[in-house]
Amino acid sequence: MKDRLSLEIERGADDASPQVGVSCSITIAGIEGSRLSGSVLLIPKCASYRMLEQEISNIKKELDALLEKSQSAFTLERKPEGPRVDEAMGAKEIWDILSIIEDPEALKEEFNSLSHDKRVEIADYVFAHCNVFSGVASVFSMRYNNQEAKLE
Repeated sequence: MKDRLSLEIERGADDASPQVGVSCSITIAGIEGSRLSGSVLLIPKCASYRMLEQEISNIKKELDALLEKSQSAFTLERKPEGPRVDEAMGAKEIWDILSIIEDPEALKEEFNSLSHDKRVEIADYVFAHCNVFSGVASVFSMRYNNQEAKLE
């Protein structure tokens, strides 16, 4: 894998106090096949190792958060085509579809994408007609936020 990140070192007049940053190589492709390459300063130049270390730590945290966020997108992307949830369906019909989703994050995404009124209707159905001590209904009951009518 080609390195895309590089240190940018700027020495002061006395060479004792360098400024160090991190740049990222990028290539932008145009509509008609044109390409533009260059680098972008990813971390501003820092006067101390400690400052640089903190900036890198912040970027690592942001990347980890993005990675975690992307997991549900991949889970939803790979989910097999099956019955689709439609707001016009009744609560039981929707719950029958939602209850076959095994991944809690995918269940959360699908449920939370419904309108507030439909989420309340489905929650009422689950709590009144399902065994909330096992299976997907158990996950639903543990993650349901009654005030927002959403799964957390």
